Amino acid sequence: MSRARASILLLALLASPLAHAQGPSEGAVKAAFLVKFGAYIGWSAGAGPVTLCMVGRDVLGSALDDAASGQRIAGRPVQTRRMEAVTGASGCDIAFLTGSARQSVPAAVATLRGAPVLTVTDSRWSNARGMIHFQIAQNRVRFHIDDRAAGESGLAMSSKLLGLALSVRQRPGR
Repeated sequence: MSRARASILLLALLASPLAHAQGPSEGAVKAAFLVKFGAYIGWSAGAGPVTLCMVGRDVLGSALDDAASGQRIAGRPVQTRRMEAVTGASGCDIAFLTGSARQSVPAAVATLRGAPVLTVTDSRWSNARGMIHFQIAQNRVRFHIDDRAAGESGLAMSSKLLGLALSVRQRPGR
């Protein structure tokens, strides 16, 4: 998918109101965002698939698999995995952290700090923030970005993605 098409899709997702803040449409929107975020990250060259991990409670269910089906990021296919806890060696490129009995969201964020893994959190499940943090604002799924944390992990976020965020914690020198 071209960056222009991905930009249009992200803008459309931001503009569309949710029918219910906790309804199934919220999960579908978040799942679509999780997949599309990858198009705005400067990934190091890789031959294998981009692995999107659901870490903790599976709050998105089949919506995540549906959103990832047939998608490619930087020419690489997207695959999904589900796990109760994550380590730096779990093989995730993108990790959506919702917490479980084995690992809280703050513990998962701390575990992945410095690893080249895009961490995404959600205000519904924790106040702990990953590099991207979902929040419902004006009945829409929106997000905050911690570009400083992304930089510390060796990830570069596109200025287009930064421009769509509710707030951005800037990295030094940007």
